[in-house]
Amino acid sequence: MSNKRVTIGRTFSQTPITNEESGDYAPTFVLSTGKKAHFRLERIAAKDIEEKTFVLMETNGRDQAGLTPDSLRDIIRTIKLQQFFPAIGVRQGDKIEVLDGSRRRAAALYCKTGLDILVTETAITAQEARRLADDIQTAREHNLREVGLRLLALKNGGLSQKDIAEAQGMSQAKVTRALQAASVPADLIALFPNHSELTHPDYKALLLASEKLLEIGQSTEALVETISMDVDQVCAREGLAEDEIKNGILRLIRNGSQTLIDSPAKEKVVSSNLWTFADKDRFARKKTRGRMFSYEFNRQSKELQDELDRVINATLDKYLNK
Repeated sequence: MSNKRVTIGRTFSQTPITNEESGDYAPTFVLSTGKKAHFRLERIAAKDIEEKTFVLMETNGRDQAGLTPDSLRDIIRTIKLQQFFPAIGVRQGDKIEVLDGSRRRAAALYCKTGLDILVTETAITAQEARRLADDIQTAREHNLREVGLRLLALKNGGLSQKDIAEAQGMSQAKVTRALQAASVPADLIALFPNHSELTHPDYKALLLASEKLLEIGQSTEALVETISMDVDQVCAREGLAEDEIKNGILRLIRNGSQTLIDSPAKEKVVSSNLWTFADKDRFARKKTRGRMFSYEFNRQSKELQDELDRVINATLDKYLNK
């Protein structure tokens, strides 16, 4: 039976089509109504950005007042050299409404550099514009674990957390939180369909659960195997918001790990050969389980047994008869 989970969240399948005949980047997006909108790439000069482009909060959804130099620091650092992705806009009269890319627009204004923007002349309704903006605004800030994985590579390279904080322009507290998130076993993270829903307290709880399991000799793999079917049921349940799904999985992990902690697995018996025989029915081996150990022999001569008895008794007398 397949345990593949149902994908949670929106997917965007309207793949841009490039105009290969002209060689220009001319994608076509399919709108929510089924109408096609053709775009062409334009370069807006730095001196014309403020006058020729604008952003509507109702469509774009980003608070333009919050686009300060500090909040745009990541884009400002690179847009002076290159713009990795064009903004998306629709022509409204003699101006261009920016549907996606208002942070790039604000950074270009601040740096006094030009802006690449894909523009359509197709008449688009407000509803179509809002839906298109929702679909193409796929870029998100890296979540805490993604940041932590990047910082973990720096730590493994020999940097201290203080050095990492200074180099990355972060507080040491944020570095600590990010590294904690990166330390959560990947198989636990994989249980969540949307990793961006996880917060620092969530990562902290997951890390604590994995550490407690490790202390008693249990594994997160055993936990995942125990709760995976229940997780599938939570993910497949209709009507649940993403945070409700996350909280449901967290409860399963918390309860499942506690069950394993309350009934820890028995210690495994480790067997090691003392001698190798050609006959598979003959053996001389030692077995260990925790603090217990024993010696086992089969099909050995009476002389060997007598000699072992003598040596064992002499050894016990030497160490215990004091």
